[in-house]
Amino acid sequence: MLDNVIFRKDEIIKICCDKKVLHLGFIQHKLYEQKIQSNDWLHSKIAEVAGYLVGFDYLQEDVEILKDKYGYIAYYADVTQLDKLEYQDKFDIVVCGELIEHIENPGLMLDGIKRFMHDESLLIITTPNPWSNERIRLIKSGKLENLWLNKEHVCWYSFETLKQLLDRKGYVEKKYDYYYSENKNMFFKTKSFLDYIKILKRILVCRLTKRQNYDGLFFIAKAKSRDD
Repeated sequence: MLDNVIFRKDEIIKICCDKKVLHLGFIQHKLYEQKIQSNDWLHSKIAEVAGYLVGFDYLQEDVEILKDKYGYIAYYADVTQLDKLEYQDKFDIVVCGELIEHIENPGLMLDGIKRFMHDESLLIITTPNPWSNERIRLIKSGKLENLWLNKEHVCWYSFETLKQLLDRKGYVEKKYDYYYSENKNMFFKTKSFLDYIKILKRILVCRLTKRQNYDGLFFIAKAKSRDD
């Protein structure tokens, strides 16, 4: 029914299955305990399927809690200074989900990530789409600042600007696309008969929406080799 539609978390989890994964900015706005309780924390979902998982984040106190209380392998790290970390390893997948819009110097982060990639490693980057239907609606209504903008975001990326940034920093396209929403389970969640009507409406809206007006960007890239 929606076979060609990307749901952000579902797609990341699928790609990470049985892989050695590095998850950057994995804590997610200090909401991890709430999301753990609701079974909606991306890092814990990746942990269920990955062969090996490491998390980097600059929220040092929370990194220690997640290590000591929950047993995650995690390190305090500034993603714009990855070259200064003593930790060394190579990963199959590097996940950079809903993070790049928080970073004031994304070029430094993209440079630093390469030290954790081997020749076949994949970098996953997702970020909100400023030209989604919902955000355009909020812009027209004058409510964008109050209802959607995250005060921790320092930039927005369009498809072309993110593609340009990755190209300049030595990455090549594997798959550049848009995601429709966070996950399919929430999309099809039902508690009453009325929810089925809402789902039919969501499916209709999804089918009528152009991909460039979906909720976010979903990019998969590789570091350029000498042959690229």
